[in-house]
Amino acid sequence: MVKKVAILTAGGFAPCLSSAIGGLIQRYTEVAPGVEIIAYKHGYQGLLQGDYFVIDETVRAKAHLLHLFGGSPIGNSRVKLTNIKDLVKRGLVAEGADPLKVAADRLVADGVDVLHTIGGDDTNTTAADLAAFLADNDYPLTVVGLPKTIDNDVIPIRQSLGAWTAAEQGAIFAKNIVAEHNSGSRMLIVHE
Repeated sequence: MVKKVAILTAGGFAPCLSSAIGGLIQRYTEVAPGVEIIAYKHGYQGLLQGDYFVIDETVRAKAHLLHLFGGSPIGNSRVKLTNIKDLVKRGLVAEGADPLKVAADRLVADGVDVLHTIGGDDTNTTAADLAAFLADNDYPLTVVGLPKTIDNDVIPIRQSLGAWTAAEQGAIFAKNIVAEHNSGSRMLIVHE
């Protein structure tokens, strides 16, 4: 039985992050209102440090507002649990520690049953590495990756979160550039 879930966002920013967080909060509130929700600050960095927000009743009631914003209200970071040298250098794990074990033990200490990761290729490969570690070491936890990237390059996902909005915004930008180019008789705009 799931009693507590955690959410984290990682990697580059995409316009869908806030909406994905809002959607998860809304859906859990709708189908499993008794499930506690936390959100790790700055992605895997917050997971390693045990730094998180509690999603309380006020946030749940206002979660729909997250669909109006881009970015991530819980913060992102580019942290890969398999890049031990970088994690030690940044002070996120001690020398000689296994970051996957540190993350797994933190999830257990925080009472998390399901971890939702929202991110692109690195976030999802890290989620897969963590899920494999959990399974291989008999941790009773589930990791659910939600792919997002403006590049739409998460294989085999046909349409990742963020790609459609990025394409729409790029088209609007191009339309505005063309309109500006036509507004002056002696104007040349080069757009790459």
